[in-house]
Amino acid sequence: MKKSFFIIFILLIFFVPKSIADDSREIQFIYINGSNNNDTKMKSWFFEGIHKLHNHMYKEFLKSESINKNLLENGKYNISQSPEIFFWGDKSNEEIQNLNSELSFAKVFSPKIAQTVRTLLAHYLHDAIWVSHYRNMHPVIQDLHKQVMDNYKNNKSVVLFGYSAGAFVTYEYMFNKVADINVLDYYEYTNAPEEMVNIVKENQQKNTCIDALIDSGLVIYNADGKIIPNINLQNFEESYSKLDEYTCTSCIPDGSLKGIINFASPLVLFYSDISNPNYSLTYYNKLLYKYLLENNMFWLTVNYADDPLGFPTTRNISYNDLKNKIDIEINPQKGFLYSKSDVKSRKTFIKAHTSYWDTAKKFSKTVVAAYEDGFNLYNISNKKEP
Repeated sequence: MKKSFFIIFILLIFFVPKSIADDSREIQFIYINGSNNNDTKMKSWFFEGIHKLHNHMYKEFLKSESINKNLLENGKYNISQSPEIFFWGDKSNEEIQNLNSELSFAKVFSPKIAQTVRTLLAHYLHDAIWVSHYRNMHPVIQDLHKQVMDNYKNNKSVVLFGYSAGAFVTYEYMFNKVADINVLDYYEYTNAPEEMVNIVKENQQKNTCIDALIDSGLVIYNADGKIIPNINLQNFEESYSKLDEYTCTSCIPDGSLKGIINFASPLVLFYSDISNPNYSLTYYNKLLYKYLLENNMFWLTVNYADDPLGFPTTRNISYNDLKNKIDIEINPQKGFLYSKSDVKSRKTFIKAHTSYWDTAKKFSKTVVAAYEDGFNLYNISNKKEP
């Protein structure tokens, strides 16, 4: 009899489905490359560096009390020991070849020092400029979305790490894919034609994202780069009735993205309105911040102080200050935004931007400190709210 129980016990250990034996979900860290990673040498440098960095990042994250309590929800989640990489550096290869041809032509009449500096700047900045254009960014974030959704289908949430110009990708992904738009509020806010508003009122769809509205044809980018309702749309009612279907395919499900961590980030050079304290946030940015705070997400920017291309996203402000800035009710408040750029790499300013792998342990500790500081700042200010 005892032997039979022992055999059953062994069988249960080895054959019970993992979802029953272990209720915890994994959080997958996905690392995204920056500019000047479009040849074999630089691609290898990035991949090897990420594997070195992730080993330290994994260990340091698990040591943090705040991370275990908040991000991992006291054991509900665990962090995958293996990193994933999303690589977009090969998408601009054709333009890079054209650039190299033009640089070669310039050698004929250009002094050697000037040509060296020109080549260096061109390769560092080209992809950053290239990916900042929507026509190039859109297919990049679509490919990233497939990777995020593949993880979600495997019961995994993700944290996105954007290195250098990879910060543009993480920001645009979150901006376009988070389902933070109440459709009725949107059509009323944009002063859409009354007949459209009435159709929305009679058949309200679930919250959606910018990409779902674009993919459905309900909104368009105008000549000024603004997102506006497509008021010339024929058969609006039929297109609108399919919006939920587009939301399911074009937006990220709640809980699938836990946060983003940008490092060595020049984001504010290309998205300068984010860092301007006097800038009036757009309707879409306000909704993004509201969603981020209410859904226990985080947005960290972590740079070395001596990294010439690493810019703080903005000055750190409390939860109450941000709430007043976006002027929208936030309930509940769980997430946070934080920027940390006060730790030196102890490399020369020329090498600081590429030093994050060489100082992987130190940088991982800095990222964890940024998470803890941001978590504490927002939770303390939230508790003091009257």
